[in-house]
Amino acid sequence: MKRHVKPLGEGAFDLLILGGGITGAGVALDAVLRGMKVALIDKGDFASGTSSVSSKLVHGGLRYLEHAAFHLVYEALHERRLLLRNAPHLVYPLKFAIPFYEGSRVPPWKWRAGLTLYDFLAGRSNLRRNRVLSERDAARAFPWLKTVGLHGGAVYFDAQMDDARLCLDVLQTAARCGACVINYAEALAFEQQNGRIAGVRVLDHLSGEEFSVRARQVLNATGPWVDTVCRLAGDDSGPHLRPTKGVHLVVPDRGLTAAFLLLHPADGRVFFVIPWMGKTLIGTTDTLYDDRPETLAVTAEDTEYLLAGHNHHLQPALAAKDILGSFAGLRPLIRTERNEPSSLSREFRVFWSPSGLLSVAGGKYTTYRRMAETVTDMIARRLGRRRPGQTKGKRLDGAPEACWEEFLRNETASLCAKHRLEGRVVVHLLQRYGRRAADVAAYLKGNRALARPIIPGEPDILAEFVYHREEEMAVFPADYLLRRTRLGLFHPEMLQKPFATWEGS
Repeated sequence: MKRHVKPLGEGAFDLLILGGGITGAGVALDAVLRGMKVALIDKGDFASGTSSVSSKLVHGGLRYLEHAAFHLVYEALHERRLLLRNAPHLVYPLKFAIPFYEGSRVPPWKWRAGLTLYDFLAGRSNLRRNRVLSERDAARAFPWLKTVGLHGGAVYFDAQMDDARLCLDVLQTAARCGACVINYAEALAFEQQNGRIAGVRVLDHLSGEEFSVRARQVLNATGPWVDTVCRLAGDDSGPHLRPTKGVHLVVPDRGLTAAFLLLHPADGRVFFVIPWMGKTLIGTTDTLYDDRPETLAVTAEDTEYLLAGHNHHLQPALAAKDILGSFAGLRPLIRTERNEPSSLSREFRVFWSPSGLLSVAGGKYTTYRRMAETVTDMIARRLGRRRPGQTKGKRLDGAPEACWEEFLRNETASLCAKHRLEGRVVVHLLQRYGRRAADVAAYLKGNRALARPIIPGEPDILAEFVYHREEEMAVFPADYLLRRTRLGLFHPEMLQKPFATWEGS
């Protein structure tokens, strides 16, 4: 995936997508597989908004059953199955535990009923049936739980992912299929012909050049910036969004054998404590946010809220000094008459502006493929294209053709022997790049120093940075540290170092 800007100004595209998050990436892949000429631009880096700061879960959304969102849960559970098959290097099953506490907002009988319904909705896509635990079994299986008021619990299975890497893999797949995808290219203005959008004036932030991109259809898939882009197109019917802020803390590995779904003692909201990449995530918050997306930040109140939730349920207690890093994101949820953040719809909405701009907002990460399919269906009808979607069975770029377990076993042995790498490092490369791990390791042939770890104790190696620069359009430190790798999430001091001290190549 190379950054070739020149083709954007040559000829006309069937579809120009604004926004390189998972929604735009999903539409780019779907549309190019249907034979459309597709371009995608983002004013920043790919996945630099909401798509890199999620809870890292691919799940049906057990908590959505409280709001009777049965269709959303059903759809998400079946999309989970497709992601596990089409991106096994980035999406994998994860066990969850729910403790039952005396006086909890959700009584044990309701949890049991919800889990039974969850299994039913999953049908053949179910990973494993839920299991109810006695008080003694719950305390024995999960010694981190506080036992005062504990009345048992339950375990069930969902899935986990690396969100930024998954978005990049979708984009790489689209690019290899013929889409033109460019980061750091901003839409400055819409160019119209006979009252309809016919193109976009674009600024390349890296070269400083401006140029026009002609397209039969423009899609606004900019997440929290959807309303801003609509106004740029002269559509003042909004706002369409009611964004909510989600904050996560990253703390050292707690040795957890499962993720925990918990209820916060202050307001009864669901939050998670999740093992991830050798660390532990705690999150998320869910508060209304009315400021500009660029001003989003983690506050002391956010940190205190999440630590209080963790310490109410789990031991040993955590303090602010234990936090390695934190991140915040905006959910671009659809505006409704209700003002409770947790009750805002996770459904998505597609709408047309008078100028012909098509916008998509809302949705959840797990169902990005289905959402992209719906959006692309609308575009195909408008453009007179009848070819159906093909993404259900489309394996992503890094996904091996062989069974994942067999591939992991064979490639681990092969790369360890060929490149003299530790097994831990090779497994890390395979779980991040899949079959492209061999391309990363190939850089070691010319420079053995690239086998050194970027940070002592972490499995990431310097060869990855070269690959990111050459094949994934990484430009700035945050591109390498927050999205291509995730080192900046738990080593934020790296982002403050001069580029030359860590880039290594």
